[in-house]
Amino acid sequence: MKKASPTALPEAKLGQAPVNRWEIFAALAQGLEIPQVLARFRLTRAQLQLLFKEVAERYRGEETGFWELFCDGASRGNPGPSGAGIVLTNPQGNLKVEESLYLGETTNNVAEYRALLLGLQVAEAQGARKVRVFADSQLLVEQLNGRYRVKSEHLLPLWQQARKELQKFEAHAISHIDRALNSQADRLARQAIDQQAQVS
Repeated sequence: MKKASPTALPEAKLGQAPVNRWEIFAALAQGLEIPQVLARFRLTRAQLQLLFKEVAERYRGEETGFWELFCDGASRGNPGPSGAGIVLTNPQGNLKVEESLYLGETTNNVAEYRALLLGLQVAEAQGARKVRVFADSQLLVEQLNGRYRVKSEHLLPLWQQARKELQKFEAHAISHIDRALNSQADRLARQAIDQQAQVS
């Protein structure tokens, strides 16, 4: 049997009946002081704080509703063997999907767009309605935010497709981040290239 962690909420009991979380909040709403609640439900202060944190995260997810998508593309040779990596977390901050995809021979900029498209499709499949995208490609971010023109003809169809995918969400935002903050997606993109090299 798995042991409960020291801060895990116990099977609190009132008499012999199990106590639900709502009963703890109901007692607080009725005016009981925190020391009385701790005593009644045999909770430690750390356990009560954990419960408050759990509820805060749930409300944050419900009220903001934004999923977070980290995406990255990698190319060895530019053009050369390329891969895409994505990391998707739900509004509560829980990891939902990590995925990598080998893209064949292409350029780094194409790989960046392909990674974004992969991530948006995965987010939609997961039921996301709002999404915040984080990428370390300044070109991609600035083009999609309308600050850079799309001058390369081979990128224009990808840009158009990305804008179309973004419009499927109720709300979206895309931000540029430092490469160090995108290391997980970068690792997955490079992993796709490495795995393909091993089977070739």
